[in-house]
Amino acid sequence: MKTDLNTLLTTLYVHLDDRILPALGFTRANHPGRTPVLNDVKLLCLVVAQQMLGIASDRKWIRYARTHLSEMFPNLPHSQAGVNASGKPAAYSQL
Repeated sequence: MKTDLNTLLTTLYVHLDDRILPALGFTRANHPGRTPVLNDVKLLCLVVAQQMLGIASDRKWIRYARTHLSEMFPNLPHSQAGVNASGKPAAYSQL
């Protein structure tokens, strides 16, 4: 299943980055502040994977993603400390 999920996330990433977001005119090129560690396309891929796997708890999702998806997403938070008050990874709030 890991290979299937990796293939899905890679395909989703490519379509979002190359076709869907540019067609919508979405860009963060001119936003002030630091560049996020996880870009919008990676966050969208993670959200899709979380929903597809049916993991409702964000804490469990971060633990699962750190264990199973760290090769694809090496900049995930290591613990709940990287999660904001709403329970989402801090980078989610930038979407």
